[in-house]
Amino acid sequence: MALEEKREKRPPVTPMMIEEEAALRNGSRGLPPGPWAEAAGPRPRTTERHIAVHKRLVLGFAVSILALLAVTMIAVLLSVRFEECGAAADGPPRAGGNGSLSGAPRQPPGAGQPPGRPEEEARGGEAAEEEEEEEEEEEWQRRREPPPWARPRLPRHLRPLHYNLMLSAFMENFTFSGEVNVQLEVRNASRYIVLHAHRMHIEAVRVAEDKLAGGVHVARTFFYPQTQVFVVVLNRSLEVQRSYNLKIIYNAIIENELLGFFRSSYVLHGERRFLGVTQFSPTHARKAFPCFDEPIYKATFKISIRHQATYLSLSNMPVETSVFEEDGWVTDHFSQTPLMSTYYLAWAVCNFTYRETVTKSGVVVNIQRNPSYLVTVNNKTGLVLEVEDWTTV
Repeated sequence: MALEEKREKRPPVTPMMIEEEAALRNGSRGLPPGPWAEAAGPRPRTTERHIAVHKRLVLGFAVSILALLAVTMIAVLLSVRFEECGAAADGPPRAGGNGSLSGAPRQPPGAGQPPGRPEEEARGGEAAEEEEEEEEEEEWQRRREPPPWARPRLPRHLRPLHYNLMLSAFMENFTFSGEVNVQLEVRNASRYIVLHAHRMHIEAVRVAEDKLAGGVHVARTFFYPQTQVFVVVLNRSLEVQRSYNLKIIYNAIIENELLGFFRSSYVLHGERRFLGVTQFSPTHARKAFPCFDEPIYKATFKISIRHQATYLSLSNMPVETSVFEEDGWVTDHFSQTPLMSTYYLAWAVCNFTYRETVTKSGVVVNIQRNPSYLVTVNNKTGLVLEVEDWTTV
């Protein structure tokens, strides 16, 4: 009965109450529909302060991008300028071969020019040579093949027949000078002479026809270090089946490594003594003299070595004559070798004592020795010269 009385006392549900309840559910805070309800509704979160912050962020990002682009452009310009300055300071190796010998003195601009010749004329000559080099490179590019000096093997258009080699060894400062005359046979016409030369300074180059005929004008010369060759460019092509003489005057250092023409030392009675010996196998003869330093090129060799009288010289063949000079120097002229490759050639400048004997087959063998080293020379075949540590023999 009590529950029924309470139900009877509850107010009736009206349409207004239904609208107010719907308004509360929709978020209008219980206000009836109308202008007051719209004014009291939720507002958007974006304000003027938020817009200003967004604008500042966008502006800062744009400024950062512009600064990054400017720094990148400046860095690129500076790197290009640095490379240009470095190239101007170093410069490519020019004709004459100065750049191949480390420590060789460089002449100042204009040095060696005739008196009164302006520097502009010398620069013009260098510019002309550079243009010739570019034209030659373009010519080989049109042929779609590398130039002969850029190939891993020497071109086959020339063949050496004989070498005359004159050396002067200066043991006090470990340098030597040389003059090599190579008799060449032309197999295919070409105006390029390409042969091996490494770590030396070329002073002069001359090409003559049949040794006694007039010379062939040399247009220019240059080293190509990538393949360790020296290139002689002529004004005209060499004729096929003709013989030419190539003369090169040069100087180099006696190396401090066990390759090429190198120096060594030993101690005798508390005194350190030096000697110069060679090791040309397999391809290190090019460090001692310009040559066709590949085994396929076989020729005969005539060696002459000039040294101080306190030393003696050895080579593959026995000494024919010795010429003594008044200033305490002596020149040993050795017999001509058999036909052989460059890596068989050998010589030594030392102050050893020696013993000589003859084998049963008639081969003369010299044993050069001191307390530290042993040198064995076969004077018949001309193919043996060994330098060994005497303490290990």
